[in-house]
Amino acid sequence: MPDGPSACYNLAARRHARALTRLYDRHLAPAGLSSSQFSILAVTARGEAMTIAELAHAMVMERTTLMRAVSRLEAEGLIDRRQPEGTRSIVLTLTAAGRDRLTAAAPLWRAAQEAYETQVGAQEAARLRDNLQRHAFEE
Repeated sequence: MPDGPSACYNLAARRHARALTRLYDRHLAPAGLSSSQFSILAVTARGEAMTIAELAHAMVMERTTLMRAVSRLEAEGLIDRRQPEGTRSIVLTLTAAGRDRLTAAAPLWRAAQEAYETQVGAQEAARLRDNLQRHAFEE
């Protein structure tokens, strides 16, 4: 087995992830969103309401990291956070402003998708995405 940084799966994946994040962040900047914020809004928009635990699981993020991001989105009026009476759960919903921001950002996200496909090829991009999803794991 080859040794060194060029053989490291983790380093290669992290370098790719950072480059991809920069590409999406550049495209989403005119909407005032980072790629992480866009993803949080998009996942939250799938349902009527979502608990922090459900969102953390869907995003594969630590709850504390997610809460910092959600707090920023809440401060901007894009997400509403509430604690239903008699529960310990925190429930998130997208506000009307959040839906509007997500709608405004969608064409920018599509442009980022297209830019990535142009860089690596549409088939290779789809193959990589599908492989990453298929082989995703949690410890």
